Amino acid sequence: MQKKKGIDGTRLRDTYDRVTGIFNEIFDVRLLTVALFALIGYCALFTQRKFPLRWMIFILFGMILQVFVTLTARTGDRRPVHFHKGMVFLWFALHIMMVISGLFYQDWLPESVPLLLCYPVIFSVFASRDDTETFRAILRGAFFAVLPFVVISYIRVPVNIGYPGYRGIFYDANPFAMCCIVMATSGFLLAYAFFKEQRKKSCIFYLAGGLLASVTLVLTLSRSGLLAFAGVCVILTGAIVAGTAKKPGRWIALLCILLALAVAGGGFMTMHKIREAYEEDYALAVYNHETYGNPILVPKPEERSLSMDDLTSDRWGIWTTILENLTWNGHETSVVQEWVAKDGAGDRLFNAHNAFLGVTYNNGVIAGVLLVAYTLMAFIRALGYYWRNRTESAFAATPLAFCTVFILVGLFESVYAPFSIIGCTYLLVQAPLWRIRE
Repeated sequence: MQKKKGIDGTRLRDTYDRVTGIFNEIFDVRLLTVALFALIGYCALFTQRKFPLRWMIFILFGMILQVFVTLTARTGDRRPVHFHKGMVFLWFALHIMMVISGLFYQDWLPESVPLLLCYPVIFSVFASRDDTETFRAILRGAFFAVLPFVVISYIRVPVNIGYPGYRGIFYDANPFAMCCIVMATSGFLLAYAFFKEQRKKSCIFYLAGGLLASVTLVLTLSRSGLLAFAGVCVILTGAIVAGTAKKPGRWIALLCILLALAVAGGGFMTMHKIREAYEEDYALAVYNHETYGNPILVPKPEERSLSMDDLTSDRWGIWTTILENLTWNGHETSVVQEWVAKDGAGDRLFNAHNAFLGVTYNNGVIAGVLLVAYTLMAFIRALGYYWRNRTESAFAATPLAFCTVFILVGLFESVYAPFSIIGCTYLLVQAPLWRIRE
């Protein structure tokens, strides 16, 4: 008798079926795209309105939408599912640690509970489905969830080109950029899939949508967004070329050239934003001097020397402060109070601006190490999943794409939350990475 590998995820799915009972018969599987549209659209709405991600009512309604997703995802397929032990261990160890942190600082409980309980159920249900149709539903839901925000932004807010960047109907350009990354990545993946299926009209539609989101992303001037999108384009395209092209060397060389151009463009944009910030600081100091008699303490723009804080918009100082103030069980608030005190400006209440350091600061150093380990394992398994399925499914690169998006955006923004738009979309594509290859 062959020994079973991994952890039996079928039991989790069967338990969920028994709990939901008759409701499984009410929902049609064709509603899955609608359910995912609602869930990701809800994340986009709260990204746009800047409601706190730990707000209890927001978390509760998001969990209800997750239940709706799993109900509409049921297909009646009884294929046994076994989970990878490493993925399961890291997931539950990470989120149990987040719950423990919540016992000390209750603000973290609303985030950790849905991560600990709800997403594994989604993984169990999704893992028993056909990956192609599941990915198609996720990508369509994400694409159409963001599209209205982009269109309404262009209708209601005139486009401004240049510093500080176009933010549309959003409170800030960076959250708008995050939504555009999700839409653009989804659009290009769908366009590639429909191209492979020779469905020209659908391919053109999603390609146009991806280009619209890409142009909007450039207009935001979000450096973290542009870096993440350039990275996912290079890694995704490189993986597809390496796996399918007859002469991949030429294509990879072209990608390297495009990457060099993207880096040069990013460097130019960074220096432009720094120069604008220098000029604004000096102009404000002059104004305060002429109006209130305050001394001018800010050097002239041409006299200032470049620092890591300038290059990272103060992120470097926040990150080093976090590393100097680590605890095993986290901190009461996501605002890095030690940096606020060091900076001397009480109104600059910044969080970690880094998903990995954010979890480390909020929930403790053990949780931070576990998140890094889980993320690395997920990325490695996403690469393996793509390579095994690259000739069978046009959607095989979906987990790799969103793992890359999460990592690159997460280096500069705190996006690891159950219903942040980057975090949610990243988590929805995890199911095949949990599943052991049969």
